[in-house]
Amino acid sequence: MNAHAQDRRVAGVVLAAGASRRLGTPKQLLTDATGRAMVVRAAEQLLEAGCSPVVVITGAGHEHIASVVSTALGARGVSIGENTEWAEGMGSSIRCAMAQLDTMPASIECDAVLIAACDMPGVSTSHLTDLVAAWRIGHERVASSYASAHDQQIRGIPALFPRADWPALRALHGDRGARELFERAETRSVVLDHGAFDLDTPADVERWRTDPSLTPLQDGPMMSSNAAIALADLDHEVASTRTVLSQIPVEHLEYTPHPKSGTLGKLAFHLLDIVGLGAMVLTSKELDYLAPRPAGPPKPTTAEEFVAAFDEKVVTFKALLADATDAQLGEHWIMRAGETVFMDMPRLTWLRVMIINHLVHHRAQLTLYYRTLGLPMPGMYGPSADEM
Repeated sequence: MNAHAQDRRVAGVVLAAGASRRLGTPKQLLTDATGRAMVVRAAEQLLEAGCSPVVVITGAGHEHIASVVSTALGARGVSIGENTEWAEGMGSSIRCAMAQLDTMPASIECDAVLIAACDMPGVSTSHLTDLVAAWRIGHERVASSYASAHDQQIRGIPALFPRADWPALRALHGDRGARELFERAETRSVVLDHGAFDLDTPADVERWRTDPSLTPLQDGPMMSSNAAIALADLDHEVASTRTVLSQIPVEHLEYTPHPKSGTLGKLAFHLLDIVGLGAMVLTSKELDYLAPRPAGPPKPTTAEEFVAAFDEKVVTFKALLADATDAQLGEHWIMRAGETVFMDMPRLTWLRVMIINHLVHHRAQLTLYYRTLGLPMPGMYGPSADEM
């Protein structure tokens, strides 16, 4: 696990400079089902994935697109860079993005940059979060992997580039983008369904409007229908829990508000255990508390370690969930202590009750500890009173 990566920020870049000639209208300003312009949607996803700073690179139609972005996201710190050489191709836009980041003091603290496009409706915040999490747990460059029109597996954006790649990104030319970096053996891949589908033509837009599978649910279209419906709020609850853990007061890990309450550190570690239980439910038939179990990893002692451990468990859990079938989710899973059965429910019920609900329950307990310590309360479902 790369704890150092957790200490650093990831910058975000939206490539939105093309002229949309085949489409006949700026694809950047096409609106999704919620009414957001695609360029705004892409920038918001980077923000929600934890990227800061976030830069949108415009080109053709700069003034109009920049106005839309500034109006929607200017207050959230999203900045705009104009690529006057946009006709050269994607390489020029990435080069422009790196030049823009070089002028921003906040980017000095960044160890990586996550580059996305505004015309890929199959991309979700969940996918971007997975790219960041994969980098945090020890990998270097992380690209999206998807099947091309010729059914060949290719790597492309959205992709995360560590600081060591930045000189190469600054030197890009033409329309190949970062393809040569993607082809290197050390590049890590995260699968993106429908990654090769983008909004280039009117036919593409029509297909997107009429085929719901091209716009993923929170957990992505690879997931079984039952899991996608039952766990549609997984990403939100994971993100909120991650926020709480990132603010954990490590000087108070032994604090308890009541003699019958566990310590703050024990409660925070239990949130990691809950996500780990999700992986166990998907990979075994039961948990017997009387059976011998291997020793777990050392418990985190810093906010960075708590978040990094949480991210690692979430990545594992979501990868297993993406491969789960409806039949597997319907099978019963048992929690017991020898002959004494505590709970016997279908896996899908376990995931809903003992992962999502359980996570929210104990996260709420942890925020109560924060409040009794007089600490600022992070917002869960919108800003908290301390953030307004």
